[in-house]
Amino acid sequence: MKIDARYVLKEPDYGNAPLPDDLDLDLRIGGSRLLGEIYLPSGIYDAPHPCVIVCHGVPGTNCNDDLCQNLRRMGCAVIRPYHRGAWGSGGFYSFSHCIEDAEAVARWTRENAAGLYALDRERIFLVGHSNGGNTVLNAFAALPFIRAAIAFAPFDHKAAAGMLTEQQFRELMKEFGSVIRTAGPDALYEDSVRNRDSWSFAALAPKLKDRNLLVIGSLRDNTAPPAQMIEPFWQKLEALPTQAVHKKIMLDSNHSMDTVRLKLSEIIGRFIEEMI
Repeated sequence: MKIDARYVLKEPDYGNAPLPDDLDLDLRIGGSRLLGEIYLPSGIYDAPHPCVIVCHGVPGTNCNDDLCQNLRRMGCAVIRPYHRGAWGSGGFYSFSHCIEDAEAVARWTRENAAGLYALDRERIFLVGHSNGGNTVLNAFAALPFIRAAIAFAPFDHKAAAGMLTEQQFRELMKEFGSVIRTAGPDALYEDSVRNRDSWSFAALAPKLKDRNLLVIGSLRDNTAPPAQMIEPFWQKLEALPTQAVHKKIMLDSNHSMDTVRLKLSEIIGRFIEEMI
């Protein structure tokens, strides 16, 4: 079998097939070392394997290892990069670097990893949480070979600037940067201000209208409230004619979706299966 979303939340019968495996990701991007993990599925699944690249939000919140394991169990290979400046990766963390990292990892996956690990070059997916949602939506627009993108609790920098005063926004960026290596105390704020217009989800809508997309919001999310960060984008996206698959789902939880983690994995797994 290729993949089977029935096994997102339960173990299949592995029999005597080769077991799943975990490998280190170690790439050079922008002159810095980017680390991460590669999760390979069991031999019960037929190669080449669809591949999901999972981009984390600002470090110190949620690494989504549960999601990676669940998607691997259903037959996907999963690549989880640690963005530059985070969790042992070299260089400086910035929102711009996150987008560059995602694009570079996706191209490496298609050009190199597909042959190394029996991955399907035509079925590569991007998944991102929080600022990872900003990462994957912007990277997705620049990568026509990506099969679909999935953003959950996505953080829209343009919308955030409209919700907060400059001082509140500066403090939020400093709080975000408390556990990562940045170029300076104001580096994240300056990066956000410099790029928020081009990163705006609403501005991305025309570029993404013909692309397969799943967006998941959380009704009690105070960091990336869907009314401000998803709905304006979605209204603009749905006003544009397309034959692509666009899905929006709302769950009743917080920003990290702590109370719906199983449901989150199931929704994402089923969507990927649909796209396969």
